[in-house]
Amino acid sequence: MPLIVVATMLTPALAADAPPDEASRQALFQGLNLSVSPTPPTDIPGGAGNAGLVDASAFAWQEFIALNWPALQQNGQVVRDQPDPQAVFGSPGSGPLVWETFRHKVEIFPGSNSPSDPPHGYNSGTPGDPHGYSAPPVYVYSPTVYPRGGQVDACPGQPVVAQAPWINLDETSEIGLTDMYAGVLSNVAPSTSNSAPTQFRYLAKANSAEYNYVVDQNLWYAGPNTPLQTRIDAWTAGVSAGVPADPGSVVTLPAGTIEVKSAWRMLAPGEDASRYHTNTVRYYEADASGVPCYWQAEWALAALHIIQKTPSAPYFVFATFEQADNIVQPDGTPIENAAGAMVQQPVWATPTTPYLFYQDRANNPFVGTNDAYCDNIGSRLYYHEIPAAGDVQGTPVGGNICVNKRYEPIAYEIQQINTIVQKQIQDYNTSNGLSTSPWLNYKLVSVQAVPFNKSDIVTTFNSTRQRGSYYQANIVVETDYTLQQFSGRIADDNAPTDYPKGGNQPNFQNVYLPEGNSFKTYQMGGCMGCHGNAQLGGTDFSFLFGGNTLSAKPDLPDPDDAVEARAFYRARLSDLLSLPAEGTAAK
Repeated sequence: MPLIVVATMLTPALAADAPPDEASRQALFQGLNLSVSPTPPTDIPGGAGNAGLVDASAFAWQEFIALNWPALQQNGQVVRDQPDPQAVFGSPGSGPLVWETFRHKVEIFPGSNSPSDPPHGYNSGTPGDPHGYSAPPVYVYSPTVYPRGGQVDACPGQPVVAQAPWINLDETSEIGLTDMYAGVLSNVAPSTSNSAPTQFRYLAKANSAEYNYVVDQNLWYAGPNTPLQTRIDAWTAGVSAGVPADPGSVVTLPAGTIEVKSAWRMLAPGEDASRYHTNTVRYYEADASGVPCYWQAEWALAALHIIQKTPSAPYFVFATFEQADNIVQPDGTPIENAAGAMVQQPVWATPTTPYLFYQDRANNPFVGTNDAYCDNIGSRLYYHEIPAAGDVQGTPVGGNICVNKRYEPIAYEIQQINTIVQKQIQDYNTSNGLSTSPWLNYKLVSVQAVPFNKSDIVTTFNSTRQRGSYYQANIVVETDYTLQQFSGRIADDNAPTDYPKGGNQPNFQNVYLPEGNSFKTYQMGGCMGCHGNAQLGGTDFSFLFGGNTLSAKPDLPDPDDAVEARAFYRARLSDLLSLPAEGTAAK
């Protein structure tokens, strides 16, 4: 099976005082080392800290291709994490993709939250897989809610299936802040099997490197005096003292750890399914007593986050991809092409309708809008802000907010890489007898290769410190103003803020990198900055650790469920910053 490869040359970042001419720019793109290959990259050539945006983007695309390769199947069973080298990339009906076989968060951190109830397969003793990582998927939530060993029952009318699918969409909000919807589905009526057909739903997964670390260290359950809490306490004590704890005493995920988050939705009647990767998903609705039960259907992949810890990036490299048709006019015509270049201006010039503006004020944040809520949705994306707990509401709640365009456009360098890779995929398709492939319709939006401060944002060509990298966000995973413009952390009222509380700590840092007997710190934005809050809370940039209370039951399409998620994310910071953890809303 042929691979499409171009010549090898590393691409150094260019000097800020010498803007490159077009020939120099094109030399960088033409010299890329890219292939349509099932072999995932282990690091950015030359190291993440020295990489230009071109090399960082090439690394992200190589991850995307390798992780979306069909997974290996042996003796009728899927082998998790392993690509099938004989399979054709993008071939329909070839089974789950490599990243789809990663363990879902509740396959690593079961909702039972018990030292005596490890992840399924743990005691398998399988040669080469002693903790049973490759056991077929089982999604374990609270045994109190679900007496069948924590497994969710089928909804009335949904046939019980012999084997759970690989795609388990048990999240319905953007980390408890926003519910996201596709206007193209507005004419699909709610039904017993889907009460919110317009709504996006989400999942989070991690690979064997994380799973094996968790089970080896007995970190799959949370609570006082657990091995996990002991490690969290050691980290936070070190941060408070300004002296890094020994890596063996804190949560230290190994290089090669990969986590993914994906967004999925139904396709509307008449939409071209060949433009999307689709698969069978499990999603959740309430039974007659209000307890989540499952339905299954064929849905489409709208977005994919990939974060990988590499030898040169202990803070993880963060990359995010989207399907090409996400951002459209009300009439459904695209705002961007498949590479991410804008092909027409939106009907409304502002990123959202209404236009939003937020500002920090000490203990008195406010939100404003300069327009009414959005009624003319058409085919556009739109979202609803979820009310914050407490008396202060920092975001506009109570109406539709339509998405017109990105807050940060896709960088020119990334557009060029997208065009090059999509051409390679097309050539690969031709060589392998494929007339088309869904992967021609996915694009890299942004990549974060290094942490840096907001004050260090530059406009330099090929720099990984551009504004789009600092504020990296996906339009269907981090949709609202708070997440599109994230910096530092999120205020208690859901508004974005650079400060832990109010406006009195402008130097709040959220990425801590040990350097000898001290830390190098940053106030990072976007995806890395958000996950930096997990690192600051003691779980090495991962929000999956200690999330067992969130895994008591899956989310329903109901804003109240999102409040539980919000409480968990806030708890990551509560001890270190002496902030009260937000309570869980009454059900």
